[in-house]
Amino acid sequence: MTNQSFNINEAAQKLNVSTRTIRRYIKAGKLKAELVKGSFGDEYRILELPPQLDPNLDLNGNEEAERSKSVSKSTGATGDSFDLIRELQEKNLALAAQLGAAAERIRNLENQVKLLAPPKTETPASKPFWRRWFGGQKKD
Repeated sequence: MTNQSFNINEAAQKLNVSTRTIRRYIKAGKLKAELVKGSFGDEYRILELPPQLDPNLDLNGNEEAERSKSVSKSTGATGDSFDLIRELQEKNLALAAQLGAAAERIRNLENQVKLLAPPKTETPASKPFWRRWFGGQKKD
């Protein structure tokens, strides 16, 4: 496809699959990769991405002009579906923020109610038995 090499993350993004799938492809021999020294140790470099694995290429090997209009092979979703998903995520975030604000308001109101409630008086049943029997008076 091209003369450049890709790391596992770049290849996964290019093929629209997970990094784990790229590792499986390497192990199965679907992708040719070589192990090279990297800044954090050994890493795979994928030398070429076969056209049959590349979702950005059509059957003739041409790049698709409009990526947003293409249909995702894994989900069957179009660009309109992605817009709907994005809109729902934004609404979800807004509702989560409202929920957090409402929970904080409830906590504040509960604290105010606690401050307004009369203090609890000690009932005779709540005293230890020995104080009830002997009067509970201290002698100096």
